[in-house]
Amino acid sequence: MRRTLITAAAATALAFTLAGCGGGDSETDTAAGQTSSPTATASADAESAGSAEGGAAAATKEACDTAVPVAEETASTIEAYFADLIAAVAEGGTAAETAEAEFRAKFTDLSAMLESLAADPVDADVQQALTEASEFAAQIVHPDDNTPMGQVEGRLAELAEKLKTACA
Repeated sequence: MRRTLITAAAATALAFTLAGCGGGDSETDTAAGQTSSPTATASADAESAGSAEGGAAAATKEACDTAVPVAEETASTIEAYFADLIAAVAEGGTAAETAEAEFRAKFTDLSAMLESLAADPVDADVQQALTEASEFAAQIVHPDDNTPMGQVEGRLAELAEKLKTACA
């Protein structure tokens, strides 16, 4: 919700800046027949750039505040997820199906969240780390994935650290 409001506010500010709040271009205001000064145009351009940078900084902070704790928690608890999954599979029946569905849903949701955050106007390093983590979360729930459990745990820890570093 806050991302939508921030994006809408930035878009509105950009629209007003581009429209010049009066409908003219940087050379001539056609409605009033007046010319605008280069200083006014430069100020509007600087203000627009500042708004975009501020929006990107806010989106980056929000993405980091959301993603880093989730990535760290997932990396630290993946072994327990695997243990629960293996125990349920050993038990068989509906418990195995339920555990597998829950496991897949958790990582599908994680992938979608990270992908959504990466789509926001965040810093390039953060965007790359979010995208990479999202792709890996999607990969490990794919039916054809054969990544060994030990590698999954290590890779999740690596991706969480990479995201944390990008957000620092």
